[in-house]
Amino acid sequence: MERSYGVVWKEGSRGPVPGKLELLPRILRLEGLDSIREVPYEAVAAIRVGRSASDRINGGGPSVVVERNLGDPITIATVAQPSVVGEIAERLAALRLGAQTSRRVVVIVPLKPDAHASVSRLLKQGPPFDPAAIEALDRHDVFLTSDEAVFVFEAHLGSDALGPLLSDPKLWEAVSAWGEYVAGPPRIAEEAFSWGRSEPADEVSFLPTPGPGDSDGGDIY
Repeated sequence: MERSYGVVWKEGSRGPVPGKLELLPRILRLEGLDSIREVPYEAVAAIRVGRSASDRINGGGPSVVVERNLGDPITIATVAQPSVVGEIAERLAALRLGAQTSRRVVVIVPLKPDAHASVSRLLKQGPPFDPAAIEALDRHDVFLTSDEAVFVFEAHLGSDALGPLLSDPKLWEAVSAWGEYVAGPPRIAEEAFSWGRSEPADEVSFLPTPGPGDSDGGDIY
C-alpha cells in the first residue's frame, strides 16, 4: 500500500525542505517545492528514530533518520503528525528488508561441448574482464557446469544499479576472448526464489523508551 506523508526533510547539513514523503514499491521519494530526492531501498544502510537534539529539525519532535550507503543521511520529520514517525520507520524497515533480496545479477554464458576443461583453465587467470572496473560491484563469482559459465555479480546498491551495465553488449565483447568455447550470446537469469535467515528482531522497537523525557533511537539492520 502506497501512502504519502506531509514532512520536513533535510539532507546532511543542508537546510530543511517542506514537502511530502512517498513510500513507493522500490524507492522512497521526497518531494519539495524545488527539489526531489529518490532513494532506492537497496541503497539504505540503516534506519533509526532520532530523538536526540541533533536529530530534530528546527527543535521539533523525533525524526526518522535514513542512513545511506553513499551520500549524506536524510532526516525526516512529520508535519502535524508526530505520532506517525514510528509508522514511517517500520514501513521503511520492512521495505528495505524486502529489497535486500535483489542485490544480485546472474549472467549465463552457454559453452560448447567439451569446453569445460579449457574454460576452467582460463578462469584460473580470472574472468574475461576486470571486475574492479565495474562501478558499484562488490563481489563477483563464476561457476561452471558442463555446458555453462555462470557469472554472479553482487552490489550493495542493488540489481537495478548493475542490470543496465551488465546487459550492455560492449561489456560482453570481452568474452570474445573465449570465442572458440562460447556457444551463444549471454543471457541474464531471472531470480525466481530467494530465502535468507533473518536475525531475530524481538528487541527492536521504534517506540519511545518509557520514562520521562526522550531517549536516543537505535539503528535498524
